[in-house]
Amino acid sequence: MYDRYSSTSAVNYEVLLCAPESETLSIRPSGDEVCSLFDLEQGRVFHCHLIRRSDSSNSNDDLLNQNDLLLFNIHHSAFDGYSQYRLFPQYLHLAYTNTIYERHQRQIQYIDYSIYERQMNMSDAKHYWQQLLDGYNIDKQFTLPYDHRHEQQEQRTGIGATVTFKFDTLLVESMIAHASEMNVSLYQLCLSSYYAYLFKQTQDQDLCVGTFHDNRYRPELQFIIGMFTNLLPLRLHIEPQQSFHDLIAQVRHLYIQSMEHCYMPYQQIIDLHRQQESSLVLLPFVRTAFIFTEEPSNHFQLDLDDNTVLSEFNIHDEENKTGGISKFDLTLSIDYEPVDTTLCFTLEYSLDLFEHFTVELISHRFYMLLKQLFSSPSSIDKSLYKLSILLPHEFAYKVQHHPQKVSVVLDEQLLTYCELLYYVQLMSLSLMNDYNVKPQQIICQCLDQSIEMVIGILTILTCGATYCPLSSQDPQQRLLSLVADVQAETILVHHKTQEKFAPSNIAAINIESLIENLWKITDQHLSLLSTVHVSMNDQAYLIFTSGSTGHPKGVIISHINFANFIIGSNIKQQMPADSEVLLQLSQCSFDVHITEILGSLIVGYQLVLLHPNGLFDLHYLSATIKSHQITQMDTVPTYCHTLCEFWIINKYERFDTIRWWRLGGEKLYSKTITQLLPFVAPQNKCKIFNLYGPTECTICTTGHVIKTEDLKSHLNTPIPIGRPLHNYHCYVLDDYLEPVMPSNQIGELYIGGPGVFLGYFNRPDLTKQSFGNINGEQCYRTGDLIKLNDNGEMVYVDRRDFQLKLRGQRVEIGEIEQTILRSSSSIDNCVVVKYTDNQQQEHLLACIEASTLLNHRQLDNIVNHNFHAI
Repeated sequence: MYDRYSSTSAVNYEVLLCAPESETLSIRPSGDEVCSLFDLEQGRVFHCHLIRRSDSSNSNDDLLNQNDLLLFNIHHSAFDGYSQYRLFPQYLHLAYTNTIYERHQRQIQYIDYSIYERQMNMSDAKHYWQQLLDGYNIDKQFTLPYDHRHEQQEQRTGIGATVTFKFDTLLVESMIAHASEMNVSLYQLCLSSYYAYLFKQTQDQDLCVGTFHDNRYRPELQFIIGMFTNLLPLRLHIEPQQSFHDLIAQVRHLYIQSMEHCYMPYQQIIDLHRQQESSLVLLPFVRTAFIFTEEPSNHFQLDLDDNTVLSEFNIHDEENKTGGISKFDLTLSIDYEPVDTTLCFTLEYSLDLFEHFTVELISHRFYMLLKQLFSSPSSIDKSLYKLSILLPHEFAYKVQHHPQKVSVVLDEQLLTYCELLYYVQLMSLSLMNDYNVKPQQIICQCLDQSIEMVIGILTILTCGATYCPLSSQDPQQRLLSLVADVQAETILVHHKTQEKFAPSNIAAINIESLIENLWKITDQHLSLLSTVHVSMNDQAYLIFTSGSTGHPKGVIISHINFANFIIGSNIKQQMPADSEVLLQLSQCSFDVHITEILGSLIVGYQLVLLHPNGLFDLHYLSATIKSHQITQMDTVPTYCHTLCEFWIINKYERFDTIRWWRLGGEKLYSKTITQLLPFVAPQNKCKIFNLYGPTECTICTTGHVIKTEDLKSHLNTPIPIGRPLHNYHCYVLDDYLEPVMPSNQIGELYIGGPGVFLGYFNRPDLTKQSFGNINGEQCYRTGDLIKLNDNGEMVYVDRRDFQLKLRGQRVEIGEIEQTILRSSSSIDNCVVVKYTDNQQQEHLLACIEASTLLNHRQLDNIVNHNFHAI
């Protein structure tokens, strides 16, 4: 803590008194305090802060004591980075001689430069900047992974924070070598890399990045104190087919041309382009900026004497990297230290738009892209669209970090991360070479739970294809119908499921045969895999809803949908590091199996599988939890209840390793949690979540952490489904699309954000019906009725249509009835209802009216040939 008072001296400064025991350097004015001291209208652009210990014996504020700290605080409109090399030597001269530095009469001042700039002939510069920015759309959406929306008319706070990271020496040396070979500066190489990243992240081919120029283009300007720095909007049009080598040449040409016209002030540049706007507050022309500096690691430092040092002082909170100002949405700053050959990267971001975790993810993906570009001499010759920062590469990145870690286990079988990657690459090459599998082609997979199932999912995504899971428990007729619906030409099977597709013309590929045929993967083979082009908006998987119906809907989920879900669940649940062990329980007809498998592997977990039907062998399942020290589980409440009943009857002890248990898919009551608590790590060590999310919104949309008070307050009412996950927007609206009131009013849930699906496969009519425009955003209309409790959390009530939720899956009652009616000419009428038995277990009950008597065998055949068990 510190006290402050104003100096009575003629010099304009402020004294801050800190406690005697405080570290002087830990006492600093905040960013808001620093900025509030300026008054540009009055010309007040310079201020000093004297930080002094309160036990100082010196009462003269004009004299400094040892350990005092004198802060020079100068507004950027009067001072740029180069000015410090002029001002502070003059300060040194004054400190030692007690005389003011004499300015030569002919030496020009900043006012002279300002007059000269106004009189300059700007015609060439005007022509250049008009031509460069012609046709650029200022108002287009810049599709970085924003956490918060900010309307155009809203005023931002300008508060920012930073994420700083360094790259390994080998990568830096490789970048320097590439710059030397291509005869470009390291600045131009790094700027080209940033353009490449923005293109891959946003899929925008028309990019504008702001870069700063010192603008001291004449020798006599080098030592004038003032603000010369100019912001230049460097617009670049990228062709996806061009190589990174070509992009570097393009950026180099752009840089050289812009430097020839850098003297035109930024405001005049954008005034040339910007048309008159009706809104008083405009989106900034430049949304992202790039800064490159080359200087020693100690930056600016001036030794006044043996005890006094003049150096830069950071007002940021060093621990949380907050407290600063962000002029743009995102700014990439690179500091090159030539002596130690290090590159330090800093991402400055607006807290109005981003959360810290998201910017850390951006930095990680930028690093991955640089690793791809500079890992081998041939990488820079790849087309830009061939570079990837998507799911298969996230998995490959984990393999690089811990190749010998166990990735997947099933009983006595196991694969390390390195071995798993080998089999995935082996199968991917076989599918591409021998079966002509192409990106975005739908590949079905029908396998029992097995390690081959995991290899198959990763293989399909590595080929750039779309994963479509089929349950091996489904009747043959249903399987063939689903394959025909998605027009799949290729399906992965194993020996137990191959015969189900024997009569068809589909290429049923036995995955076991491919894996057994081992061969060495060469660099030439890997180069083929690197040509697979996948964008963030491409399909990742297609999964069917209404799991028991004759004509289910195929939901298409993109790579960006899934990536957003992984980010959101990590933030909401504060997921731990890669020391976790997850037990995979969900069947492949349930979309949670995708995050259990793919989500676990791309974050570095160990994945434990059960043998086929192991889900129903509770002794075997319990032994697996104990022997593999499972830490994470995902179940529906019904299964959790069944498992807890089994543990109670058989007197099982607590499973201390279970620290994360996620429940979802149906209403959750406190009775289930009360049963579960004695069998997991104590609640302060185990987090239990109630999650909610339709398949159309990528697995999970909202979440609620179970607390002790939930057990008391929800004895007869469902536990809340909580609040939206990261980047999801939830609206509970009445029939007039107005927000409902908390506590008692029920409304329908609409969901927006980057997790919302692309649409239903080949059903544009249903896709259109499923969306509504809420606040200018396309939102999915869930059909789920929700109310808000007093804490503003959402509580699931029911469906507003005839769908039912059964063991986590949505069931279309009408389609089941129609399927039964079509199954036999003897059936005249059918009604299906949900029935709950004495053990609170839910079942479907079909009542039929038949013209002739049907025996039990006939009824069993109808069920077995048309439906699968949930």
